[in-house]
Amino acid sequence: MCLEQVIFAEDIVKRYGDVSAVDGISFSVQRGEIFGLLGPNGAGKTTTVRMLTGVISPSSGSISILGLDMPASANEIRKHIGVLPETANVYVDLTGQQNMALFGNLYGLKKDAITERSAQLLRKMNILEASNRLAKTYSKGMKQRLSLSMTLMTDGEVLFLDEPTSGLDAESAREIRGVISEMADEGRTILLTTHNMQEAQDLCSRVAVINRGKIAAIDTPVNLRRTFEERQSVVMQFAQPIPKERIQALAGVGEVFVTGPNVRCYTSDPGMVLTGLVELAEELGIKVISGSTETASLEDVFLELIRSKGERR
Repeated sequence: MCLEQVIFAEDIVKRYGDVSAVDGISFSVQRGEIFGLLGPNGAGKTTTVRMLTGVISPSSGSISILGLDMPASANEIRKHIGVLPETANVYVDLTGQQNMALFGNLYGLKKDAITERSAQLLRKMNILEASNRLAKTYSKGMKQRLSLSMTLMTDGEVLFLDEPTSGLDAESAREIRGVISEMADEGRTILLTTHNMQEAQDLCSRVAVINRGKIAAIDTPVNLRRTFEERQSVVMQFAQPIPKERIQALAGVGEVFVTGPNVRCYTSDPGMVLTGLVELAEELGIKVISGSTETASLEDVFLELIRSKGERR
């Protein structure tokens, strides 16, 4: 089956004088995919998104959105995309409905379409009952849901969401993630930037890790975790602390973190390390309270990629 490429970037570069903020990035995103863009501050994520959305032009390389060249066809592309900035683009001295109407007017929607679309989206975001209140009375979560509603006013096929759950409480963040999943199920293509590794792991079908303007890795979260088998870990709790140097001396143990009676050991052979820890506890006459093994999380992979790529420079 041939998958449709909705976002395509090839060897894009953005220079500011002698500094390359983005240095030869290439990737594509398929229709209906949630694609995660991850990286530390200053890695080039925001610059990449600004090029993809036509805010700035690349110094070199090519970009296409929905088969149209960016930035040459920026005006046409903007009719089919939605952009959610990290900071909610809400006018707090207007009501929720007035914010929606303002955004609809900016995109040339007719009055009836604005009214119908606004009600539909505000209901979907569970803020319809608050639509006649000034946005300054909204919580941060409500402002973010309103901002996302405004982003969807054009019914864009492609969405660029910058840290959509940043600063939200757990319940609000869960609601926003549910909406993002629904939007992908409806056939929208979503490029998501986030510092929340669990969010990327749960939402994204693929992720690209950017560091120092280059892509350090790009794959599914599952495959990335498998690549770093040495970041598997054994987590143990003992009845009393065990000296770190005794744990470090066990076969197969990599990094060790000890907090009182709690121990985490990173390893490529969790079975061997788990057995070694149990035998060590028996030798010292210390009771094992609990023990488990964990595969590498996306955060483990992210940190390892950033560290390893940094060491190679």
